[in-house]
Amino acid sequence: MSGIPDTRRPRRLPWWAALAAAATGGVLIDTSTPALAWWPAAFLGTALVIASVWQQRAGLGALAGAVAGAAFWMPHISWLTLYLGPVPWLGLCGVMIAWFALFGLAAAVATRGIERIAGRLPVLVLTVAQAIAVAGLWVLREQLQGSWPYGGFAWGRLAHTQSESPLGEAVSWLGFAGLSGLIALVCAIPVSVLLLSARPRTAPRRAAVAAFSGALVLLIIAGLVPSAPLERSGTLRVAAVQGDSKSGIFDDRESGQVLRDHLDATAALLDRLEAEGESVDVIVWPENSAEFDLPGNELGGFRVAKLAQRAGAPILVGSILRGDDGSYTNSSLVWGPDGEVEGERYDKRYPVPFAEYMPNREFFHALAPDLVDLVQLEYTAGTRPPVIEVEAGSTRETVRAGLAICFDIIFDGQAVAAMDGGAEVIFAQTNNADFGRTDESAQQLAIARLRAVETGRALVNISTVGTSAMVAPDGRDLDRLVPFTADAMVAEVPLVEGMTPALRFGSLIAAAWMLAGAAGLVAGALGALGAIRSRGEARAPRAAVRAGR
Repeated sequence: MSGIPDTRRPRRLPWWAALAAAATGGVLIDTSTPALAWWPAAFLGTALVIASVWQQRAGLGALAGAVAGAAFWMPHISWLTLYLGPVPWLGLCGVMIAWFALFGLAAAVATRGIERIAGRLPVLVLTVAQAIAVAGLWVLREQLQGSWPYGGFAWGRLAHTQSESPLGEAVSWLGFAGLSGLIALVCAIPVSVLLLSARPRTAPRRAAVAAFSGALVLLIIAGLVPSAPLERSGTLRVAAVQGDSKSGIFDDRESGQVLRDHLDATAALLDRLEAEGESVDVIVWPENSAEFDLPGNELGGFRVAKLAQRAGAPILVGSILRGDDGSYTNSSLVWGPDGEVEGERYDKRYPVPFAEYMPNREFFHALAPDLVDLVQLEYTAGTRPPVIEVEAGSTRETVRAGLAICFDIIFDGQAVAAMDGGAEVIFAQTNNADFGRTDESAQQLAIARLRAVETGRALVNISTVGTSAMVAPDGRDLDRLVPFTADAMVAEVPLVEGMTPALRFGSLIAAAWMLAGAAGLVAGALGALGAIRSRGEARAPRAAVRAGR
């Protein structure tokens, strides 16, 4: 290995500047997400976070990563404190901050070690190698946090900041992980270039300028490329009903009130449609809109069936169902004029830990018994495919709809399973009442918007209270409702077939980024070992001389 001579110190920020950059960067990334949605801030924020860990010692890299994670996550998911207080918020923040700390440590080791190994290579090669390694580690962190522990929390990804930016349509080609990696890469290259120019007697600057220019061109191309075209097989006229219900955990309401709110809002919708001489092919209600056990609620089921008969269209409802073994599922059911349509049911595949079920109940009960006792029902993960067949009201043709209940929408595997099942449109039912007027619902809609672009499908995001919107395959709003109003939206949405490049190759793109990050970390570790060995060899002659005296 060709190490760096001892007279050349690694280029990095001093500790105080690194921690300041980490904190500022984390805050800027948060401001790029809803509700502020200053998406350009994500680039400056990411660059500052990367600069804070660039070629630092491992301990300071981990600390800077933790500071960046705290500055981002603590305000980003502050909506958790609205009803439940600080304990769940601190717990989830702690896990997410730990992932950021590991990223900081790994990025510091990788960038420092790569230069030790490849320090004598051309500047362009060194710059690109370090930047790719850091971008890969960023994607690796996001992928791991989205899968572990307890199924992970695939929230707050770098790609999510671009739901309303020119880069949003690139997600149909790259996928979520690919877009996150691209943003991290184009932010890491300028960091490398600027820190390179800060060192005296650097290698030629032309290579550094070439790297910076290449990153800029890559970003411009990604922003100009439209979403991937897919074949459209028809249209579907969809209505989605927002009942503005008191449907939060601690809301004071009578049993059946949420169902009545959606029955009333649907009746008002049909009054309007009939007055205008219009009709719809399907009506979508939110998560939990039919409350507990609609199939066992004869009166409630009859009233939904009468509305379906009046509309001449099926109604997709959300209901909590109890299994024979005493477990529960958060489910979607298709209701027609004759009641439940047999076989057309979906059970939420990603129930939320600490909300819909309590992992390691005895352990956590010993820590926070009052909070743990709030989780009384144990929801199980659904095993049914996230695709149902809906008989369109006007044509009676069968449409395959992909479903996602609440946080299902944030997981890549849900989208892949729906598209594998031949979904032509996506219905995303959710209940955001537990988060009040915080940013949570806007953040979720931003993810849903990108999911529509990634899959190339129109997406109907309908909530009990908002934020509700119908999104076109290119990310545009087709219709939208004012939060916390009882209302309904209606739009003609395209039915789409086929797979976008993001779905065909997204897992390969994500794997490539993760392998690049892992390879950079291994190279960094080898470089660190080589430096330790070199220092040991340098000390040996001096020790022998002293012993000879």
